[in-house]
Amino acid sequence: MSTGDERTVYFASLCEELYNPKSPEERNQVQKILEHSFPTFTDSNGLPPPGMENRPSFIINSPTDTASALRVLLESSPSPYVQTFALSRLKQLVQAQFALFSQESKIALRSFLLEYAFMHPDLLPFVITQLAGVLATLTLLGWADIDQYKNVYKDILQFIQASVDHRIVGLQILSIMVQDINPPSFARSASKFRKAAGEFRDTQLLDICETAYKTLEELVQRSIIFTASNQEQRLQDATLNLLTKCFSYDFNGTSVDEAGEDIGIIQIPSSWRPLFEQPEFLTTLFKAYADFPPPYSSKVMECMVQIASVRKTLFNDQEERSKFVVKVMQGIREIILSSQGLNNTDNYNEFCRLLYRFRATVPLNEMVEKPGYLDWIELIADFSLKAFQSWKFAPNTSMYVLGFWARIVQSMTYYQQLGESAIDKLGSITIELTRAYISTSIDSVPIRIDEGLDDPLENEESMIETLNMLGQIAHCKYEASSTVLVNLFDPITIEYQNLITQASTPENFREALEIVETKFAWLVYIMASFVGNRSAFLNSDDLDRIDSEITTKVLQLMDVQQSLQNQHGTTFMNEKLDLAFIYFFQQFKKSYMSESNGRDIYTKLSKVFGISDQVMMLDVIMRKIVSNLQYWANNEQLIRRTLELFNELATGYGASKNLRKIDTTRLILQNHMASQIAFCQNEKQSDNRILYFQVLCKLLFADDNVDERTFYEFIKPFDIRISNLGPLDSVEAFRQENTRRALRDIFTDMRGFISPMQTRRHFILFFDWFYSEHSSILLRAVEAWSCDPIVNSLLSFYAEFVHNKSQRLGFEVSSANGILMFRDASQIICSFGSQIIKQQIVDDNQKYEYKYKGISQCFTIMSRCLGGRYINFGVLWLYQDKAINEALEMIIQLMLDVPMDDLLSFPKLALSFFYLLDELSREQLMAIPHVSPEAFLYIMQACEQGVESIDSLIRAHACTSILNICSFVIKETEKAERETSSNTVDPTSRRRSSVVSPIHGNHWLMTYFRQFPQTLPSLLSNVFNLVLFDDNSDQWSLSRPLYALMLLQRDYTVKYINAVIEQQLPERRTFVATSLNNLLDGVSWTLSVKDKERFTQNVSSFRRLLNLNSVTLVPLATPPPY
Repeated sequence: MSTGDERTVYFASLCEELYNPKSPEERNQVQKILEHSFPTFTDSNGLPPPGMENRPSFIINSPTDTASALRVLLESSPSPYVQTFALSRLKQLVQAQFALFSQESKIALRSFLLEYAFMHPDLLPFVITQLAGVLATLTLLGWADIDQYKNVYKDILQFIQASVDHRIVGLQILSIMVQDINPPSFARSASKFRKAAGEFRDTQLLDICETAYKTLEELVQRSIIFTASNQEQRLQDATLNLLTKCFSYDFNGTSVDEAGEDIGIIQIPSSWRPLFEQPEFLTTLFKAYADFPPPYSSKVMECMVQIASVRKTLFNDQEERSKFVVKVMQGIREIILSSQGLNNTDNYNEFCRLLYRFRATVPLNEMVEKPGYLDWIELIADFSLKAFQSWKFAPNTSMYVLGFWARIVQSMTYYQQLGESAIDKLGSITIELTRAYISTSIDSVPIRIDEGLDDPLENEESMIETLNMLGQIAHCKYEASSTVLVNLFDPITIEYQNLITQASTPENFREALEIVETKFAWLVYIMASFVGNRSAFLNSDDLDRIDSEITTKVLQLMDVQQSLQNQHGTTFMNEKLDLAFIYFFQQFKKSYMSESNGRDIYTKLSKVFGISDQVMMLDVIMRKIVSNLQYWANNEQLIRRTLELFNELATGYGASKNLRKIDTTRLILQNHMASQIAFCQNEKQSDNRILYFQVLCKLLFADDNVDERTFYEFIKPFDIRISNLGPLDSVEAFRQENTRRALRDIFTDMRGFISPMQTRRHFILFFDWFYSEHSSILLRAVEAWSCDPIVNSLLSFYAEFVHNKSQRLGFEVSSANGILMFRDASQIICSFGSQIIKQQIVDDNQKYEYKYKGISQCFTIMSRCLGGRYINFGVLWLYQDKAINEALEMIIQLMLDVPMDDLLSFPKLALSFFYLLDELSREQLMAIPHVSPEAFLYIMQACEQGVESIDSLIRAHACTSILNICSFVIKETEKAERETSSNTVDPTSRRRSSVVSPIHGNHWLMTYFRQFPQTLPSLLSNVFNLVLFDDNSDQWSLSRPLYALMLLQRDYTVKYINAVIEQQLPERRTFVATSLNNLLDGVSWTLSVKDKERFTQNVSSFRRLLNLNSVTLVPLATPPPY
C-alpha cells in the first residue's frame, strides 16, 4: 500500500471514530490527533498527543499546507465522515488564516470546492451544507479583493444547466450561501462584511432568485424530466428553500430580529419590480401550493407570507400595486373556497400567517377599494369563525386570525372614507367574531379537562397577548360585543348558583365546579381585556357605563365565589379563576384608577355595591387581596401574583395615599403578625414574605409626615412576636425549634421591610428601634445557629441592614452609629466564622446551603461595610479597636476555608468574594498588619482565576482588585526608592539594587512579591493572554490591570511580547511586532489617568486592527520563563 493510501485509510478511520466514538474519552483523543494533524495555527502547537507515533501524516508548515492536505483527504476518500471533518476544518482554517493565503491559493481553493461539488452530485445534504458554508465564508472574506469571488450566480449556473441532480446540488449550495452571507449579526469586521452582503444583494441575489422562480415554474408546468423517484421532491425542497432564503434576505442591512413580532415589511429593492410584475408570478406560486404535497406546500405558503409583505412603494404605479393586491386576495379566496391543503396543520398555520402579514402591509382603505371586497372580507370572517372552532386541530392560529381583525379595527379609526356599507359590514363581523371566540373558548373547557389537553390558561402571558387583540376587536362595536359577553356570562352564572345550592356528591360536585369555574376564568380574562383596552385619550360616558356593567358582573361572581370559600374553606378552590380576578383588577387599575378618569364607571357599581369612587373600589380589591393571602397560603404562584397586584396599587404617590385611606389597609398595617396572615406560616413562601413587607414599607412611608408614633405603632407587632418567645437568656433557649423558626421569620420579614427604604429619615427610625431593642438578639442567635442553614436568613438581614443604598446610612459627623454597626458586624462575622470553619461538609449538594451561603453573606456584609463610606475605619485603626482586626482576620480565614475549585463553582459565592476583594484591596487589605503566605497566594490565585471568569461582573471585580494591589505596590516601591535615593550617595549602587529587586518596601505585600517572584509574571501572562487571544468584550476592564502589571514587570513584558511574536507564522511576525509595539505609543509609564486612558485606547486600536485584517493570533503553548 502506498503512503497516500495509508494516510487515507488511517485518517478515514479516525474521522469515523470521531463521529461514532465508543466513549467521550476516545472522541477527545481522536479530535486532538486530527486537530494536530491538520492545524489551523490558532492554537499553540505543543507536543503531538499520544497515539501519533509512527503514524502516517502530512508535512504541514503553513495554512496553505493544511488546506492542501485537507484537499488531498477530500479527493481520496468518499466517506461522509471524512467529508464532514475536512470541510468543517477547512472552514475553521479559512476563518482564521484567510489573509495568509496567496491570491492564487484563494482562487484555487474556491474553484476546487465548486469542481468537487460538481463531480459529486450524490453528496449527502449535510455535506453540501458544510461545503456551501466554506464557499460562503470565502465569498465574504474575499469579496472586496477578488473579482472571481463576485461571480456566485455565474459559477453555479453550470450546475443549473447540467443534470437534475446537479441542479439540486446547485440550488442547495445557493440556499446555504444566501443564508450564510447574510447572518443576523457578524462577530467581527461587521462593516466590511455588511458591505459585502450589500453588494451581493445588489449584483447576485436577483439572478439567484429568478433562477429559483424559473425552476418553480418548470416544476409547476411539469416540464422537467426526472430519472429517479425522489428527484422531484428533492428539487421542490431545494427550490423552495432558496426562494424563502431570498425573500427573507436582510435587504436593509439592519439585521432586525423579527422573532418577537411577526409583522415585518419586506424592503424588496426596486430592481426586483419586473419579477413581481410578471403576470404569472403570483399565479405560479398559488398553483405550486395547490399542486405540491406537504411539507412542500407549506414551504410555498411560507414564501407567500414573505411576498405578501413587500413594501407598497416597490410598484411604479397604483395600477400595478392594485393588480398585485387583487391577485393575493383572489388567491386567498380560492384557497378558502376549495379548502385546498387546509387539512394539513402546517399549511393551515402558514395560511393564517399569510392573512396576518397581508393585512399588516396592505392598508385597509386600499383593500376596501378593490372589487368584491365585502364578499372577500365576509369569506375571511367565515374562515375565522371556523378557525376558532378548529382549536384542537391548529391551536396556535387564533393569534394570527385575531391579529388580522385587530389591525382591521385599528385602521377603521384612521380611515374615515371607507363607506357606510364597509363600516357596517366590518362592525357586524367583529360582533360575530367576538361571540364565536368567547363561545369556543368556554365550550372547549370540558373537552380540555376530559382529554387532558393543553390549557391556554396555564400560559398566561401568551393568552393575554391573544386576548388583547380580542379586546381591540370588541371595541369596534363595544356595546354590542359587551352584550354578547354578558349574554354568555349570565347562563353560566345561573348554572353556578344552581350547582352550589344543589350540591351532589363531593366528587361529582368538584368535577362540575371545576368546569364551571374554568369557564368563568376565561370570561373574567376576556372581561379584563375589554376593560383594559379602553383608549386612554378617549373619554366616553357610554364606555364607562358598559365597563361599569362588566365590572359589576365580575364583582358579583367574586362574591358568589367568596361565599363558597367561606362555606367550604379551601376544599373547592380554582387557581385559574383567582388568577383571572387578579388580572382583571390590574386592567381595571390601568384604565380607571388614574387621576384623569371620570366617575361614570361607578354608575352601576354604586347601585349594586355602593361603590362610588376609587377609594371604595380599592377597598374591594384589598379585601380580595387579603382573602387570597389567607386562602391560597400553599400556592406560591398565586400569592406572588396577588402581592404583585398589591405592589402595583401601592406604587405611585397618589395611589399609595388612596390606599392608606382604606380600613383594610390600615388593618394590615396594624396587624401584620405572621400568625394573622396565613401564607406567612408556609415554609415555601419566604420570597413572597419579603415582597409583602416591601409593600407594607411603601404604604407606611407613603405619608410624608410619618412620625415616631406612627412608626412604632406599625413596628409593635414585631415587638410582640419577639416578646412571645419568652426569655432568651441562654444558647439552649435560642435552639428551641419554635424559637428558631419564629426568629428566622421575623428577620426575613424585617429584611423585606427595610429593603425599599431610600431616605435617611425613614431608615433612622428603624435603626433606633432595632439597635436599641433587638440587636443583641441577632448577635446571640447567630452564635447559637452558626452551623445551621437557618442562620442564613439572619445574615441576609444584616447584609441588607448595613447596605448604604441611596445614602440612607448618612449619620451625623459626631455620631458613633457607624462604628457601633461595624462592631456588631465584626461580632457576627467572627461568631459565625469561628464555628463554620470547623464544620466539614462532605455532600456536594449540601455545601452551599450549609456552609458557603453563610460565608457568602459574610463577604457581602464586610464588602458593604467597606464600600458604604459611613464607617471611619481610620478611627478604629488609630485606637486599636479589635473589631476591625478580628473581622479582617476572620474574613481571610473564611476565604482560605473555601477551596479554589468550590469558589468558582458557586456563582453567588464567587460574586460576593470578588466584590469583597475589590472593596478590600482599595485600602483595608493593606492596613492589615500581617497576612499569612497562604492567604497572599490564595488572593493572587483567585485574581488570576477571576479574570478568566465568563461572568463579566466577577471579571470586572477581579481586574479592579489586581489594579488596586499593583497600584499600591508601585506607589510603595516609588516611596521606598525615594527614601533610598535620599540616603544613598553612589548612583551606581542605586541602579544595581533596582535591577536586582525592582519591588522595594517593608510592607508584607512587598515581602511576599519578593518571596514569590513568579506571582506577578504569572498574572501578567494570564491577563495579556486574555487581551491578545480571547475574543471578549471586557477589553477596558482588562487593560487597566494589564498596564499596572506591565509597569511592575517591564523586563518580563518585553520577553512575553517577543515570545508572542516568535509564536506567530513567519508571514505575520512583522505585522504583529508593529501592532504590539504600538500598545505603548504615547505612554509615559506612570499611573496617571492620562497614561491609563492612552493605554486603554491603544489596546482597543490593537484589537480593532486585528479584526480589520482578519488576523487570529496563535497563542503561546506556555508563557516564557520568569
